[in-house]
Amino acid sequence: MKAVIFNSGLGNRMGDFTKNNHKSMARLKDGETIFHRQLRILGEEGVRDFVVTTGPFEDQLKKEAEDFPECNFTFVRNDSYNKTNYIYSMYLAREYMDDDILFFHGDLVFNRKLIHDVLNCDDKNTATVNFKKSLPEKDFKGRVRDGKVVEVSIKIFDEDCFAFQPFYKMEKATVSAWIAKVVDFINKGEDKCYAENALNEIFPSLNVRVFPYDDYYIDEIDNLDDHARVTAEILPFDEADKLFFA
Repeated sequence: MKAVIFNSGLGNRMGDFTKNNHKSMARLKDGETIFHRQLRILGEEGVRDFVVTTGPFEDQLKKEAEDFPECNFTFVRNDSYNKTNYIYSMYLAREYMDDDILFFHGDLVFNRKLIHDVLNCDDKNTATVNFKKSLPEKDFKGRVRDGKVVEVSIKIFDEDCFAFQPFYKMEKATVSAWIAKVVDFINKGEDKCYAENALNEIFPSLNVRVFPYDDYYIDEIDNLDDHARVTAEILPFDEADKLFFA
């Protein structure tokens, strides 16, 4: 199992901080950066191979990775990070996605129990959905039918749509199908959309099961308000994880 972390965004809604820092270098209450936390938790759950797409401040990400000498890192730079969306980063990194994969974005903060249970659940293809949260106005929603995710978009608000975080576990065949669609989009010059736009064309034919995260924690830090909120909200989940994994 490989982890693919899309870390090539600008993060320009974090104010002065991202003038000189990658967004995932933002620190949580315990002083740990978002990126370091991701690597630590995944390492604790046995993940050793990482593909990290990069844009600005690539050296900061590489420096953080040095704290995990037991892991293997492949950094894939998107030189067009300021003109493309992460579909292009996925395209650039496609040759390294040759295994079962965990996909997620570099601004996600999650608790270890979520990763543990996603990795150990029987479903080979999963995506994280929350049935209790209100639908976000500008963030991803997932359309759910018969326990499967069949569409992901920021623009859907129907009764079968629920709060969604872009955290996927996929087996190699599903990854290959998604990448093939990404290549089609890039060949058509569509490099400014989400990678989910490509995935949506085949989502209904896949068997990507819902992993409800109602009782776990996963959220993005997209701006300074998010940073304050998420750094506070994650604390009780970390305390619970300490007890669970003791």
